[in-house]
Amino acid sequence: MIFDLNDRVALVTGAANGIGRRTAERLHEAGARVILSDVMESGVTKAATQLGNGVRAIRHDVTSEEDWKRVIASVEQNEGRLDILVNNAGIMVNRPFMETTLDDFRRTHAVNVEGVFIGMQCAVPLMKRTAQSTPHGSSIINLSSIWGQVAGPTHSAYSASKGAVRLLTKAVAVELARSRSGKIRVNSVHPGPTETDLGTSAVHQAVEKGVAPSFEAGVDMVKAHLPMGRWGQVDDVASVILFLSSDASKFMTGAELTVDGGYTLQ
Repeated sequence: MIFDLNDRVALVTGAANGIGRRTAERLHEAGARVILSDVMESGVTKAATQLGNGVRAIRHDVTSEEDWKRVIASVEQNEGRLDILVNNAGIMVNRPFMETTLDDFRRTHAVNVEGVFIGMQCAVPLMKRTAQSTPHGSSIINLSSIWGQVAGPTHSAYSASKGAVRLLTKAVAVELARSRSGKIRVNSVHPGPTETDLGTSAVHQAVEKGVAPSFEAGVDMVKAHLPMGRWGQVDDVASVILFLSSDASKFMTGAELTVDGGYTLQ
């Protein structure tokens, strides 16, 4: 099976719900041992318990270098290897530029950019050692967004952070592809409007500001801009992450895969 992840170990951040949780499920279904991490300890523990054997949870603040070191040390001690890192944890500030505070901007970048930067730096040594012992190498998947490719109205902080993730991914991909001490692929995924708490928060805010008369009407407004006529589902994104985690993408690095139902084609 081309998506077979037996004997591989994956770490998924922001895995208490949404895309992160479904990604953990998909990787587990493909045979991987999965570590779910999230700052919401109760949520990620519940998710891991429901997934069953071969899955465990750990509390994790991705903005903390000490937390990252602790999490990677835990993976090395308990699983002995790390084949797949999915940097999924993220936050969104949805405010007009002139209403976005410096604290908003810095907090967004701390989670969305610094979390990815620190995570890759802490994980790469273990992933290199893992890659040396396997023919398929290791894989890092960073979650960006379509708002890291095109301008997002009232998303200045979020767009800036996701654009940074997009090019950080490419820069690290080049360096690691040339490394002689173990091959690691690094790619990014760019979801469009997706039915998650994060994805629908903009609709709720549109209702609060009177832009849409109701949540249902706001959802329909978004659908009207999607050529495929529907919101993305978490499985749409998780399936692409599974592809990038597997040998099916073994000659891909520095790529950006857009999962948006055609939204950015217009």
